[in-house]
Amino acid sequence: MKRACILLLFVAALSVQSCSDKGKPSNSNPAALLKTEGQKAMAANLRNVADGTLYALEYDQPYFIDEIMAGGGAKSSESLLTAVLPHLVNLPSSVTGGNAEYGCSAFSVKSPEGDVLVGRNFDYRFTSSSNVLVHNTLSGVHKSIGISAMPFISREVYVSGALSDRKTDISIPVAASIYCCMDGMNDAGLFICVLSLRGGGAVQHAEGKSNIVPSLAIRLVLDSCTCIEDAVKLFRSHNFFADGEKSDYNYHFLIADTSGKSVVVEYWRPGESAPVANPGEKDWTLSVLNEDHVTNFYLSDSWQNLGGGQDRYNRLDSTMTAKSRIMTEDECMDLLNAVHTDLNSEGGEVTSNTQWSVVYNLSRKTATVCAAKNYSDKIHFNL
Repeated sequence: MKRACILLLFVAALSVQSCSDKGKPSNSNPAALLKTEGQKAMAANLRNVADGTLYALEYDQPYFIDEIMAGGGAKSSESLLTAVLPHLVNLPSSVTGGNAEYGCSAFSVKSPEGDVLVGRNFDYRFTSSSNVLVHNTLSGVHKSIGISAMPFISREVYVSGALSDRKTDISIPVAASIYCCMDGMNDAGLFICVLSLRGGGAVQHAEGKSNIVPSLAIRLVLDSCTCIEDAVKLFRSHNFFADGEKSDYNYHFLIADTSGKSVVVEYWRPGESAPVANPGEKDWTLSVLNEDHVTNFYLSDSWQNLGGGQDRYNRLDSTMTAKSRIMTEDECMDLLNAVHTDLNSEGGEVTSNTQWSVVYNLSRKTATVCAAKNYSDKIHFNL
């Protein structure tokens, strides 16, 4: 089965700006569960920028990450939402997250002008989805932009257009979007994104360390790190859980910064074969690899090539090599188009489907997004 998902912040008066003529606030949708007037004002400015498949949000309200980490962090998507939502909305959390099987590929190159570029497709088996570009402007952390997939909270509710249909309550997708980013860049020019793996889910139990899951790790990196070394240190100082103690799925991360360097962070079990029968039996080992492109198979030693996405990986590699790893932003988006995935049915199971393609310019702090494979509509954002 083919799975795919390809990867691809200034300090004063920062705002997310779209070159699209779309973008009217969807303030006609209810937001009855929000707790404060500040949250409600934030929700009122949610903008529809791509026909209900991508929205833009200025996030400027507290999201209680210090409280979450002081409580030990989270070992699963469900426990993260359970911990976060009571702080954000007037509702006992009945929303659950879970294992997410999606594919990813990522690459980092330089532009002819010397800018550092990262390309990313996010592919998942959503047939219809509302996604949110979150511009975090809260004081006390690095400003950032990142893209959140709202169907991870509810794929039945947050379908395409739901956040501007004048009836769906947008309290949870607005408030929780800050914790659902699948990729992002901060005002230091640091990029991170997550990609799916198989073979069992990583767990770690070192005493004295708080716990992180993929989306929480991304939030912490964007908020507090300025370079690859900072991000790797953050991963090393926390226990990583793919999603609970018995997850079938694992994840790795592409991290890049303005130096032009990039690495892949992944977790594996040296000396063992995958898939691991009992992933929670003992702790997994963090591996940091100097790589500038990645898809959905492991890169660590004896686990190399375990997984999928080799065809996309080879397409990325051959294109980057042919261009000597010097590409324009348009060429990066063309490459994302070349390796996007379409909704298919194999053996009765729906496979991955490209939700967004994005090119981040880490040097200029910009992002260009094509939502739902509409490569003729490039939406531009500035940090």
